[in-house]
Amino acid sequence: MSIGRPRDAARDRAILSATLELLAEGGYPALRVDDVARRAGVAKTTIYRRWPSKGEMVLDAIAAQLGDRSVEESGDPLEDLRRLLEVTYERLAETVAGRALPALSAELMADRALAEEYRRRFVHPLRDRARTLIRRAVDQGRLRGDVDPELLMDAIVGPALYRPIVLGVPAPAASASAIFDLVISGAGHT
Repeated sequence: MSIGRPRDAARDRAILSATLELLAEGGYPALRVDDVARRAGVAKTTIYRRWPSKGEMVLDAIAAQLGDRSVEESGDPLEDLRRLLEVTYERLAETVAGRALPALSAELMADRALAEEYRRRFVHPLRDRARTLIRRAVDQGRLRGDVDPELLMDAIVGPALYRPIVLGVPAPAASASAIFDLVISGAGHT
């Protein structure tokens, strides 16, 4: 039995929306819970009852905007992997949430618990799905048997993070397919 009022979903949406707006305006380092509360029209205590930290609030805002990143299976593991990569690049390049993820890198290095939650929510599901598709492609003889699924994923997804973090420019969503073709050709794609 819960005590008190049930959470107001409209407040949750307002807080997450304000978080994304402020991320777009100033990035993660400039984001302050006070500003989110003011923009959302709620008390700061309302935010802290829902999220124990700024980082957790940002992860929820990002997750809400990124939405479901799964792709429908076609039966062709390489085409499914290509589509998964395209969806990943699209979401990273074309949403405030996606563009905010690389900016969290310094925070993630400093906060181990937040880093683990980030990996659990955003990294592991993508890698698990991709690993399954890569193994299917190997089983079908479409990729060499000695292909390391982890290394292949790093090579395919790496530019989506390298470009914004190191070069300061987004990885265009349109580059996903070209990167995929380049990396897969070296992995023995037939």
